[in-house]
Amino acid sequence: MKYRIVWANSVWEVFHELPQRDRDEILAHLKYLEHFPHMYPARTRSRWFRRHRWFQAGNWVVYYRVANGTVYVRGIWPARIP
Repeated sequence: MKYRIVWANSVWEVFHELPQRDRDEILAHLKYLEHFPHMYPARTRSRWFRRHRWFQAGNWVVYYRVANGTVYVRGIWPARIP
């Protein structure tokens, strides 16, 4: 089964402001999520993004949820402060 990927509008805007290298890394990870959306761990304790799955791509952490055959990309957060 191939899952559909849906971006939140605000996340999509931030994504387009990232450097091309970071965008390519995020898209490479999302390609795997189309077929294996549960492969990354879920946050159990967090103030924000609780029960969201996450992965690190370059200098960014991407948060997403899986529901009804769809992967919802809900947030992009800096993995480190420069």
